[in-house]
Amino acid sequence: MRLSTVEQLFQRLDEVVAAHERGDRTSRESEHFWEKMLTIPNHPLNTNLPDEPLVDWYERGFLGDLNEARVLDVGCGNGRNSAWLASKGAKVTGIDIATGLLDVMRPRMPEGVTLLPVDVLREELPGDAFDLVYDSGCFHHLAPHRRITYLEQVMPRVARAGKYGIVTFAQERQSSPSDTEILVSGDTAGGTSFALKDLEAIFCPHLQLVEARPVAAGISETFGADFLNAALFTQRTGH
Repeated sequence: MRLSTVEQLFQRLDEVVAAHERGDRTSRESEHFWEKMLTIPNHPLNTNLPDEPLVDWYERGFLGDLNEARVLDVGCGNGRNSAWLASKGAKVTGIDIATGLLDVMRPRMPEGVTLLPVDVLREELPGDAFDLVYDSGCFHHLAPHRRITYLEQVMPRVARAGKYGIVTFAQERQSSPSDTEILVSGDTAGGTSFALKDLEAIFCPHLQLVEARPVAAGISETFGADFLNAALFTQRTGH
């Protein structure tokens, strides 16, 4: 079949990525990969600690009052950030494709956390608008063309005066293949790294930058690693 729509093009590129053993990490077919990855003993992500930038932004007042705030945790994994946000009074909806992991973690979550098995790219997102949308490690596993889908899905969910925070691999300290190389080979190489300037270029057409910086490692009671970048954005006035 010859291509005639953007979605057909995206589906064809999905097939290229899915054909590689290190390709697709965002569809339902990769559910068991994440369930295994996030439960490996001593794996960095097998932790209950919240992200260092998330805690820092809260303590510096960048996130405002989280009591009763509506939060969407994209790619919530084991719910560690969702649980921390709920401890500050937020009403958190965590979404992830790792259904089995969510089933295990759901009874362990504090009041105020709802964990839902949702594909952020291919399914309708829950709720309406959120005071904070947070993504720790989902975006950098998307194939390049699906960033467009992600932006179309997620950006409208940032409420008026709301915030969007993201943590990704850092190109400055952990380089990754170019988008063209990924789309030709289908090899996502374990995740795409983004320079701070990349995050600004991708999200500033939709939101206003508050801060972009490397994630700090070794901060007590937080998860951080020197191969990560973080950025916080706010909804533009009038949206």
